[in-house]
Amino acid sequence: MTKAYFKAIRREIWRSKARFFSILLIIFLGVAFYTGIRATGPDMLQAATDYFAKQRLATNSVQSTLGLTKADEQVLKNHQDELTYQAVKYLDVNQLNNNRVVRVAELPTTQKLNQLRVVSGRLPRKANEIVLDSQAKTLQPSLKLGSTYRIVSSRALNRKFKRRSFKVVGFVNSPRYVENTSRGVTTVGKGTLDYFAYVRPKTLKMTITTRIDVQFKNLKGVKPYTATYRRLNRANTAKLKRWLKPQAQKRQYRLQQQARRRLAPLTKAVSTLATQVPATTPQLVKLRSQLAQGQAQVAAIKRPTYIYSNRSDNPGYTEYHENTQRVVALSTVFPLFFIAIAALICLTTMTRMVEELRLQMGTLKALGYSNAAVGSEFMIYGGLAALIGTGLGVLFGVNFFPQFIAQAYGSMYNLPAIQVQYIWVDILIALIIALLCTLGTALVVLRVDLRALPAQLLQPKAPKAGKTLWLERWSGLWRRLSFNHKITLRNLFRYKQRLLMTVLGIAGCMAMMITGFGLKDSIGDISTKQFNDLWHYDAIVTRTGTETAAQKRTISQPKLYRTSLALKSAQATIKKDGVAEQTVTLGVPQTPKRLNQFVTLRQRQSHQRYQLGQHGAIIDEKLAKLYHVKVGETLPVKLAGQTAKSVKIAAIAENYVNHFIYLSPSYYRDVFGKTASYNSNYVQFNNDSETQANAYANTLLKQAGIMNVTLMSVEKQTNFKMFDSMNLVVLIFVISAGALALVVLYNLTNINVSERIRELSTIKVLGFYDREVTMYIFRENFILTGLGIILGCFLGNWLHRYILQTAETNALMFSPGIHPLSYVYSALLTLAFSLIVMLMMHRKLKRVNMLDALKSVD
Repeated sequence: MTKAYFKAIRREIWRSKARFFSILLIIFLGVAFYTGIRATGPDMLQAATDYFAKQRLATNSVQSTLGLTKADEQVLKNHQDELTYQAVKYLDVNQLNNNRVVRVAELPTTQKLNQLRVVSGRLPRKANEIVLDSQAKTLQPSLKLGSTYRIVSSRALNRKFKRRSFKVVGFVNSPRYVENTSRGVTTVGKGTLDYFAYVRPKTLKMTITTRIDVQFKNLKGVKPYTATYRRLNRANTAKLKRWLKPQAQKRQYRLQQQARRRLAPLTKAVSTLATQVPATTPQLVKLRSQLAQGQAQVAAIKRPTYIYSNRSDNPGYTEYHENTQRVVALSTVFPLFFIAIAALICLTTMTRMVEELRLQMGTLKALGYSNAAVGSEFMIYGGLAALIGTGLGVLFGVNFFPQFIAQAYGSMYNLPAIQVQYIWVDILIALIIALLCTLGTALVVLRVDLRALPAQLLQPKAPKAGKTLWLERWSGLWRRLSFNHKITLRNLFRYKQRLLMTVLGIAGCMAMMITGFGLKDSIGDISTKQFNDLWHYDAIVTRTGTETAAQKRTISQPKLYRTSLALKSAQATIKKDGVAEQTVTLGVPQTPKRLNQFVTLRQRQSHQRYQLGQHGAIIDEKLAKLYHVKVGETLPVKLAGQTAKSVKIAAIAENYVNHFIYLSPSYYRDVFGKTASYNSNYVQFNNDSETQANAYANTLLKQAGIMNVTLMSVEKQTNFKMFDSMNLVVLIFVISAGALALVVLYNLTNINVSERIRELSTIKVLGFYDREVTMYIFRENFILTGLGIILGCFLGNWLHRYILQTAETNALMFSPGIHPLSYVYSALLTLAFSLIVMLMMHRKLKRVNMLDALKSVD
């Protein structure tokens, strides 16, 4: 190929720069979406992997029902060549002065494992200093660096602290808690932890260790969440159990020996007295009774149960990985719309380009150029657009989309910012797809023309033969149509390829816009449906036990109070293979018939109401989906400190936030073998005054036995702050779909005008005004846009459902409906883009040189 040939290619690119740029832009959008969203999941996963390694997150943890001792630590010390361990002491405290449940732990002098990440301030250096979970600042905005933090709980817990007043010197994050809100369950207060705090060693008056964290050395460098990690971790857990198995019996024996030593003086006194007085002497009888009780207590000392956990038991650890997999799932289906549309548009564009350059191809073939040389112009043209579009798309997509989406998920997790990485396999796939869209379509179009003789190529291509439309057979309608409308309909069905490409292109864009607006609807509906339609209580009051008369008076006296329902409320866990452990709220109403006054239990679609029965529980819909259970099947429910029990499912109710299980008092007794202790109240208020609600909560917390008051207005604000950032994801959908719609419409309209420039010039010569010429094209575009909008509604509905299924978190269910206005907004935006394109085409049509266009090519 000569220098002149390359110059001709450059001239063709410059002459048809609008077409070249439209191909480049479509490739850019498709590649940016594909590589950007495909990189998001691995980027998020790598951020977590780096964070866990840097902060030395423990791989395993060991706890015991009777605490852990130096002997347990010694067992692990004997295996230091295989692991690193760290003993932890902590107390869970129900704070009466701020209505929070806090885990106060001693910070080891040397943090071997689970190293804290300082968000602001520093770690404590003195005995009167404390660092708080960064979540504490969210829950209690008054907490600041330098402020005083006081621990105020029950007398028994207060006595376990050497000091209870501290200076806040820092806010930290722990790698054990990657989720922003969840801090796990506890047996204290309302059953869930709000945040953690760390103090200096020897602050707690504790002789036993609460937990030992372990990190096995064979897992160093192994990526978490992988099959290799899970296999090695199973083997490590088995080792831990084998090493510590003898410790349970030894601990029981030591505790019994200690108890017997304490009974020794009493035993000696009984023996001595028995030799001096008759057996029926009251004093001897009393001592023997005391001895018998003591011996019974010694015999009742049970062997402690050792509890082994791993990273998957940490709040948010497994769910974060599942969220990254959801992003990967999104990256599979969503970019396919872009790629499919890009391929269709490229096919149409390259077809038109080949038809325009038939004369040039015939001339080159007549001059002796080979088919490869003649076709190379189209290969270079399409390949150049693909390469530039791919390069720009990769740079934009990989650097923009992961940051954007991770920011949306950032409201749920406290991990460091992600680091951008280029996944070369995906980039290569994107390049191959881009080249297939351009070079592949060019080869498809060229396969016929390259076989033709030069004489055939030097003649204009015969126009398509007109055909009788089926509408023409409907003579009653056809006669009533104007000339322009008849021409429009004939042109639509005459160019079937253009009709198909335009309708599919617009339908794809419409579908993505509906998905974007639908996501906004689904997220926004959660708040309304959960807090207005399903939950009808304004506060949850947690007590130490059964409601006393004094507590009842305190709860019901304020003017804000309307009514209440006593119930047992406890945090339970459910764990099955293949699904992350879920925390559920187990509720047992004292009066089951009144429960529907406070909580609506209904089937989501039919709104059929449910009542608690005597032979089963009602669970939420999301929980049933996670564990793939139906009515009549069972779930393993584990209360704190107890073994898991099988609970039969009687009904599955609508719910969107968190999980619940409601049981009747009789069924609770059947399952757990004891009568429910009603330790909570659902309370309804007369009005929505935030000031009165806070005052009501403060009044209740002063009453003995009331441990916690949860205001639903505060819960609503806290839980739904994260949804604000989800609007960013919605914005991505709408803007990207809009950009694609604009490019598709412009490209197809431009091709339509180029194909019919002689026809348009003819009608201009015949006296059509500029506005009439534009309407000649616009009527066709308007009909095609309408058809695309109709098809896009169905595609959008399907895509919206798919994305909801893949984007939901374990503790959240999106509302599946799309508001009618969302369809209207999407249609109006699509029509607006069509109008913008027609305005651009109107300016082009006004400048058409009719003489040049009508010159014969013969």
